[in-house]
Amino acid sequence: MEEEFEELKSQNSFDIKALAFRALNYWYLFVITLGIAFVATYFYNKQLERIYSVNSLISIKEEQNPFFSSSMNLTFNWGGASDKVETIKTILKSRVHNENVVRVLESYIHYKKQGEYRLEDIHTNAPFIVSLDENHPQILNTPIKIIFTSDQNYTTSINFADAESFYALNYKLNKTAGVSPKEEVFSGDFSINEEAATDYYKFALTPRRDTEIEVGKEYYVVFTSLNSEISKYRSIGVNLKVQGASMLVLSLSGPNRAILADYLNVTTEILKEKQLEEKNQFATNTLEFIDKMITGVEDSLKKDELKLKKYKQDNKVFNPSLKGEEVFAKLNRFSVEKNNYTLKLQYYKLLEDYLINSTDFISLPAPASSGIEDENIVTNVSKIVALSIRRAKLGETVKNNIFFKEIDQDIDATKRVLLESVKTARSSTNIDISNVNSRTARANAEFRKLPEEEQQLFNIERSYKLSEASYTLLLEKKNEAGIVKAANVSDVKIIDSAKDLGQKSILPNTKKNYSIALFLGLLIPLAFVFLVTILDNNISTPDDIKNLSSIPILGIVSRSRANINLAVFENPKSSVAEAFRGIRSSLQFIYKNLDKSKTKTVMITSSVSGEGKTFCSINVASVLSLTGKKTVLVGLDLRKPKIFGDFEITNEFGTVNYLIGQKTLDEVIQSTKFENLDVITSGPIPPNPSELLISEQLDEFIAELKLRYDYVILDTPPVGLVSDALDLLNHADATIYIIRQDYTKKAMLNIINDKYRKGEVKNISFVLNDYRQKVKYGYGYGYGYGYGYGYGSYGNGYHEDERKTVLSRLKSLFRRKIKN
Repeated sequence: MEEEFEELKSQNSFDIKALAFRALNYWYLFVITLGIAFVATYFYNKQLERIYSVNSLISIKEEQNPFFSSSMNLTFNWGGASDKVETIKTILKSRVHNENVVRVLESYIHYKKQGEYRLEDIHTNAPFIVSLDENHPQILNTPIKIIFTSDQNYTTSINFADAESFYALNYKLNKTAGVSPKEEVFSGDFSINEEAATDYYKFALTPRRDTEIEVGKEYYVVFTSLNSEISKYRSIGVNLKVQGASMLVLSLSGPNRAILADYLNVTTEILKEKQLEEKNQFATNTLEFIDKMITGVEDSLKKDELKLKKYKQDNKVFNPSLKGEEVFAKLNRFSVEKNNYTLKLQYYKLLEDYLINSTDFISLPAPASSGIEDENIVTNVSKIVALSIRRAKLGETVKNNIFFKEIDQDIDATKRVLLESVKTARSSTNIDISNVNSRTARANAEFRKLPEEEQQLFNIERSYKLSEASYTLLLEKKNEAGIVKAANVSDVKIIDSAKDLGQKSILPNTKKNYSIALFLGLLIPLAFVFLVTILDNNISTPDDIKNLSSIPILGIVSRSRANINLAVFENPKSSVAEAFRGIRSSLQFIYKNLDKSKTKTVMITSSVSGEGKTFCSINVASVLSLTGKKTVLVGLDLRKPKIFGDFEITNEFGTVNYLIGQKTLDEVIQSTKFENLDVITSGPIPPNPSELLISEQLDEFIAELKLRYDYVILDTPPVGLVSDALDLLNHADATIYIIRQDYTKKAMLNIINDKYRKGEVKNISFVLNDYRQKVKYGYGYGYGYGYGYGYGSYGNGYHEDERKTVLSRLKSLFRRKIKN
């Protein structure tokens, strides 16, 4: 049982070495597939659109205003450091931002020319600029051919036969509508700088500066939708230059480096402007608030000035008393002080109403505009404005409520703190106003003791001074706000702008494609060879035989190039003849235990017809006869006689005639022209060959032959087709089982293996016949196996039929490939 398992295991093992040599034999397939793969890849790479990558570098840093100091009471929003970079990254990928960039660049207008494989974008290399009427629908994704007929005139044409449906877009409203062409080809003639208005487009062409128009040259203009352009550029890469640093690398990929560079530069410029605008928002709100207050104070100041002038002229009062001047100065000082407190209360009331009734705090003015210096109020107003601006920006870019929840919580917390601070500040300010009122009341008591004309003059002058002080204060605050706003710089700084530096394309990846071609070029033929090897059920190499059976190999016979079976006689120095000499030598090991004077019987059989059994029988008999021993070749393949033709004898009578009693042994033996070699053909085909081969007459037949000859060679039927040969095994001292390379099936050895394993067959050996193509399996031909010892060693240089030039070998190989 264990022996059967080991044999089954050996039969199922895969021979890697055989696969390698078989693959080597199919070298031409590898050359062809690799050639096709590399040529196909070359043209594939050539026709693919080149994709480039362009980068720019910006920094996100909160720049402190150089004019801001503690002496300037305005406090502005400088932004938060913790989330500034992430906010910028979100903005750069937002639809709103990219739509602004697309509209500024008009990147939905594509200037093209015909390339080798496709229309190629030429961007600013076009000699003209298209000015669209954005209120008019423009046909989308359809090339408009433009040919200049002169320096001032051009024709346009659209081929509608290339597609089934067409759409036009109103860029102003970003609305699309279907278009139904009335003709397959539309054309029109127009002049430069004049509007070309049709049902499909409406634009004007203007010459581009520093370019020349080539008459007769074809150009194309293609309009794409806003949505597609925005979607394309929203894929902009935004990555940190170094982890933890506030520098961002912006990158874009596309077929035109100049377009990519322009887009990156414009997107950073717009981002820079928007960030500065956001940073200036607080100062802008403050200036607007101050301007409104100045308008009212300015009117009061003018009225008081006219009233004071008129009173002095009418009453001739120009020099008030010293006492009156003193009281007036005191009252004036108290009025200015109370006015400042009142201005603060107005801001507190405005801020409180804003916090209670509004949800958007972007427009809050700076507390400093009303003279408020309370640190809690100043800081928290600045913070709530910053949070509101951030929330508004996020509303343009993201739709996830999670982002708003955190900001809204911060706003609510800041608002509560502010309301408490305002409540406290209002109480404190009311106390200050009460103190001022008390001092003012005492001063008024002194004031009423003055003459009536002087009192009226001081009242008018006090009102004027109060308006003048308020006006001066507001101008001062406005001037401070203007200085700080003018000195603000954006937190976005461009370090490296994007440029078209002739960067190499990132796609197609030619190296990768050629690697894939190499892989496929090797894989396909290798898979073919592997499949052939897996499906190949033929015996191909000596190792196959060793794996399939424990029966030893007696020898290997290469393919004979002779036209007849008499290889030993016709080509005695050939590798085939040497192989049979090796078999003859190996047979001596089988006969070593036999009486040297006794006749030796050799039975030659095979699995099926066509394996070279007769060829080997003839040549084994030939080499044995050359030793001077009397040899007879007996044809026992009664169903398919063959051995007579090569010896130029007839098959009219033979073994069959002897077995049925028609002829005597002397009558069936036929001499050949070769010394010591006789032949007995099988004779006419009988109706009962099996019965004849197991008859007593056959025993007598072989016994008589042994009395006359030294060697009896039995050419028997194939054991895989009929059972005749198995019945003849008892008559043989040695049995040679012929296996033909790439012809004998592996399963055909099962019968003889079973007989050998049971001990029913002894002294049996294999001969591998028709062995060829050294490269295919890794074995040379012309080598013999010694019985039980392995390879013999006959060199190629001793064989006549192998003395060929390299050219003749290549020609022979080529002919065999064509034939196969």
